[in-house]
Amino acid sequence: MPAKRLNDSVLGMLERPALAWMAGRTPAWVKPDHLTAAGFAGALAAAAGFVASRWSIQWLWLACLGLVLNWAGDSLDGTLARLRRIERPRYGFFVDHTSDLFSQALVFLALGLSPCARFEVASLGLITFLMAFVYTMIFAEVSDTMRITYLGFGPTEIRALLVAGNLITLRAGVLDIGPWFAPLSKLGPVSIYELVIAIVCAVTVPALGLFAVREGRILAREDPPEESR
Repeated sequence: MPAKRLNDSVLGMLERPALAWMAGRTPAWVKPDHLTAAGFAGALAAAAGFVASRWSIQWLWLACLGLVLNWAGDSLDGTLARLRRIERPRYGFFVDHTSDLFSQALVFLALGLSPCARFEVASLGLITFLMAFVYTMIFAEVSDTMRITYLGFGPTEIRALLVAGNLITLRAGVLDIGPWFAPLSKLGPVSIYELVIAIVCAVTVPALGLFAVREGRILAREDPPEESR
């Protein structure tokens, strides 16, 4: 029995109809594995674009294209499998989430090698993603529920913010927003990517802690010690 999916993405009202439309028009020869591979190829392209932007900011166009391809492949593979009723729960779970793990690691590390964010800040974003990823796996094991998003925020929103940051940077260059916020000015140059990563981390990590405490209390009631049964 596959785990129940919990997805309250703030972009879901746009994403779900788009994925359904795309899945219904996907050629029969395209299989979910093809889409998973395309999604990983998109992550590689995005990573290459971020790294190459060290030499020309115009390479962020490649990063944008890669992020869109990564979203399409990663989000559409499961939708297509469910539409065609060819789900492979264990295999699909393993391949999809392994691909996500490596894709997100590549993108965050490449962002840290770009002029858009310092490596340590991008690494902080990656650590936060990995915490959410691991907690999702733990939660799925004890509750048979796969939580895709937290507080309405998930992989789709991460990609959307990165694309938005790229487009702003392509238009205006790497902005230093430190002077706009007095407390940040003491940290030296602060990019919009770094500000967003800091905000997301500051919200996500405590939220994961609260989720863990709440779930622990629920499980303590549902799974009491042997002597009290």
